[in-house]
Amino acid sequence: MFEDKRLEFRVMNALKNRGIEFIITNHTIDFRGPILSDVERGFPVIVIDDEEMALRRVIPYKYGRKRFQRIIVGIDPGPKPGIAVVGDGYVVEKMQLSSTEKVRKTIDLINRGYSPAKITIRIGNGDIVNRNKIVNSLVDSYDIELVNEKNTTTTITNRDPEAAKNIAFSRGKRIHGKINTIIREGYLRDIQRKSRIESKGMITISRELAKKVAMGEISLKEAIKITKVHK
Repeated sequence: MFEDKRLEFRVMNALKNRGIEFIITNHTIDFRGPILSDVERGFPVIVIDDEEMALRRVIPYKYGRKRFQRIIVGIDPGPKPGIAVVGDGYVVEKMQLSSTEKVRKTIDLINRGYSPAKITIRIGNGDIVNRNKIVNSLVDSYDIELVNEKNTTTTITNRDPEAAKNIAFSRGKRIHGKINTIIREGYLRDIQRKSRIESKGMITISRELAKKVAMGEISLKEAIKITKVHK
């Protein structure tokens, strides 16, 4: 029941890829289950505007629910954070992001898609700088718990969505505000080393720019560009 046939096609593919059965219908006679549409109809439908939202509105029905009462998102911090989504005790999504900057948007979309009664974010306490970036990007809008990774089965070499799942199932300490980050000199030197690699040996960014990169204020590519301009 879509006006936008391209969106209908993307939704169909998303459902197929998750193994969710569906039918295409223009009426509701003898149909039991959620009905997706991109516009309001004269009968109850779930209005969606992208395929990820469609999946997240349908997935709870697989577990006998119209929606999950509680979503817990486990985050394994690092340059490429692992994410696991647990709905009422069921692991419903696992993913790995390409950067910490994508975490806030991803969590917002998860919350919007599932629309749970309650959502809790649990973050592993490893990788202090990236952990704090993630906490500070979320704490103004979400309940955050910091999980001691020593109490999970994860290790520092096991940074992926599976580690995030273990974090999601572990209680943590509630964080009520932003965390100040103390950045060690070794971490700044490593960012400067990465700037030389990224620029093929042409640029070494300053300590001040490295600190801004570490704090998530600018990207490494932006720091290299600024250095080139002022060189």
